[in-house]
Amino acid sequence: VLSDLSSGINAEYGGAKSKLTTALQMKQKRYGEDHINLVPTLMNLGDLFNLTKQPNKAREVLSRALKICEKKIGMKHPDAAKILRLLGNSFYLMGELSTSEKLLNRSLDILEQIYDTDHPFILATRADLGSCTRPAPGTRVF
Repeated sequence: VLSDLSSGINAEYGGAKSKLTTALQMKQKRYGEDHINLVPTLMNLGDLFNLTKQPNKAREVLSRALKICEKKIGMKHPDAAKILRLLGNSFYLMGELSTSEKLLNRSLDILEQIYDTDHPFILATRADLGSCTRPAPGTRVF
């Protein structure tokens, strides 16, 4: 039963990856390689890669999203904080806890300037920071 469930979940993620990749290609064709409209799709793709335990791929697309965000709207925008959080999660999955913690703290600094302390983004980022005290299952700490 668990293997059937697992294959269904992987198929669902595969479908999401295909749709996100197609959406990204369409947006790149329409807007160019570094347009701000690519950022949400890159974030979703990075999140998907994290969920499927592919943190190196996540780091690649999220780094691209962060560069676009930094260039186009600046690092005080909520999207910058979201990207930093997702990147922090990628580094966590790779066992790079100190880098993860730095990125999550940067995200939290931005979020605290925008939202109330009980906002879900702030609470989630704090929870992720709490995870940095222990490695992800199956990873080596660097």
